[in-house]
Amino acid sequence: MRRITLLLVAALVLAACTHGGGSSAKGGKPRRGGILRIGLERPHSLDPAQARTPAEVLLAAQLFEPLTTYDPTSLAVRPGVAARWQASPDQRHWDFFLDPAARFALGGQITPADVKYTLERIARRGSTSSVFFLLEPISGYQAFNDPKGIVTELTGITTPSPEVVHFDLDQPLSTLPAVLGNPAFGIVAQKIVEAPPPAPQFAEQPVGSGPFRIRSRSNSVLHLVPSTGARPYVAGVDVRLESDDAAAYADFNRGRLDWSPVPLERVEEAAERHGRGGFRPYAALGFYGFNLKNPKFADVRFRQAIMAAIDRDAIVNGIYNGTVTLANGLVPRGIPGAQADPCGVNCHHDLARAKALLHDAFGAQPVPQIEIDFDQDTTQESIAKAMQANLKDVGIPSELRPHPYTDYLSFAIRGEQELFRLGWGGVTAYPTADAFLSPLFLSGKRDNLTQFSVPGIDQLLTAGHGDPDDAKRVVDDQQAERAILDQVPVIPLFQVETHSVLSSRLRGLVVNAVGTFDASRAWLTSGSGVK
Repeated sequence: MRRITLLLVAALVLAACTHGGGSSAKGGKPRRGGILRIGLERPHSLDPAQARTPAEVLLAAQLFEPLTTYDPTSLAVRPGVAARWQASPDQRHWDFFLDPAARFALGGQITPADVKYTLERIARRGSTSSVFFLLEPISGYQAFNDPKGIVTELTGITTPSPEVVHFDLDQPLSTLPAVLGNPAFGIVAQKIVEAPPPAPQFAEQPVGSGPFRIRSRSNSVLHLVPSTGARPYVAGVDVRLESDDAAAYADFNRGRLDWSPVPLERVEEAAERHGRGGFRPYAALGFYGFNLKNPKFADVRFRQAIMAAIDRDAIVNGIYNGTVTLANGLVPRGIPGAQADPCGVNCHHDLARAKALLHDAFGAQPVPQIEIDFDQDTTQESIAKAMQANLKDVGIPSELRPHPYTDYLSFAIRGEQELFRLGWGGVTAYPTADAFLSPLFLSGKRDNLTQFSVPGIDQLLTAGHGDPDDAKRVVDDQQAERAILDQVPVIPLFQVETHSVLSSRLRGLVVNAVGTFDASRAWLTSGSGVK
């Protein structure tokens, strides 16, 4: 229950917002020196395990290094603290070989014991980390989370030698290296995390394992400098801690920043003034889902009719005012393996088709009334009302059933919903198609809130878990995505888009679909100013 609640909270929040992102693609020969100036909403915590907002995840990526990382452009898995890794043929046993040069920010060598401590700290019952559920496949996870607290270590993680971390899994997981690249899994040192006063609190001024360390912190600025052994192009990063995105954007327009997120209400203005080069896809999707255990939705033609009746373009452009983009699939754009239009004709707004499908499904029988369930706020109420009007146009009666936010979480988990708001992705994401398919659509998964279950699709998804061939796994996932959409368990609505602006002197900064960038790859020209 703990897992589902956290996932649903993250999905519902992120599916309704945007955050900073962007790409500085201008060429030229990189030069060294200068201070990169960025603005971010003031974080609640700098502990990577507690990163819950895009700004906190982005900061974690600068201050900490996980076992693996992602290529800034392709999102392919790359070495991090681990120089290489290998798996058994069944993808259940993994060895990660640490880079001998891997160091903490102040110079201490990173050891397998540090990795084990980092992951156990996240997996331990009561950790409150947003990514703890990603470690569930590791053997011993359930016993480690037992409320009785008898088991004191995660037995599926062992340290057989001074350079190896070994993982035993309860089921095959060919994407484990991608999972462990999430910035929340940044490696930490136990002696630093648990240091007593007068040492600074770890969540406020941590010593990490990434390319930058904190030189000093005030209420308004984090001054970052290169970690021991790191050689970024910039001499440092000044992170201005803002009250919100609007304050950061205002500072950017005053020439005080090189990079800033754009608040939702200023997106159109930012596009006109600075261009759309800093607008990028982000790995978070908004849906409406069908409770397939409800007999009203047993006939796929009824679900197809509802999909055809809903004007998704009007919702994206009229209600969200173009601050999100239309989704035609289940895997976000920017994630390896994402398809351009896997939904096809099922996602087309077509009133005539909707009416024909209703006739085929019900004939002269009355069309059942459905409940539209959502967490109550102004935007979500507007979406629900638009959907209700669309359904009325084709003869589908419906009632709006708003729920207070905290009540909606437990309501959706109980399985009492009908046509209900749902989201997925955000800070818990990692860049594989399976991360967006198996949790929501594999039979028996606790996050499968639609209760979708098709044996053939289960076979496609589980086959990929044990397949070490990335290319074949992508093909299987794409086939599974199309097959899922043919059954219409959900109505894709939108993908969150990142919005940021970059100064004219900034080069080499690339924000990926997971919402992070590597500031050590960025560099500054001799000039300054906003573009």
